[in-house]
Amino acid sequence: MTESVSAYASLYPLITYYLNRLNDWGLCFRKCKVCGRIFLAKSQRYGLCGDKCRKKQALQNKREFDERARKNNYDLLYKNECQNWRNKINKAKKTEGFPADRLEEMLTAFEAFKKEALQRKKAVKERTANPKEFTDWLYQQSDIILRLSEKSS
Repeated sequence: MTESVSAYASLYPLITYYLNRLNDWGLCFRKCKVCGRIFLAKSQRYGLCGDKCRKKQALQNKREFDERARKNNYDLLYKNECQNWRNKINKAKKTEGFPADRLEEMLTAFEAFKKEALQRKKAVKERTANPKEFTDWLYQQSDIILRLSEKSS
């Protein structure tokens, strides 16, 4: 279906008409946070215009995280420990004959680890906990995933 509107004296009725159509279609104008282009989005929550800008933003976020991690050792240790857990879980997934119940236990333990670690990291950031205690706790957590990943004979 094609719609058209003609305006003689003023553009306001035309603009209002098309803004109402966009609203009916669930679209809104947004300005991209990365490149500054104006685009139509399905929600006010959208802030990036496309995949290129999403990738650029993700790279920037990673750089900022890595910069913060360089400034404080506990962020870097947390990142490394999470990757250690992911590596062990991925290896278990690829290991033929690895017990499914043990893999499920590993995934559950990983979720619990992340939740606890984020709370502890937040406490360190807010200066209500000691960074050394947090890093010591992180080192202790390596034993949990190692124990779960060892294949029983």
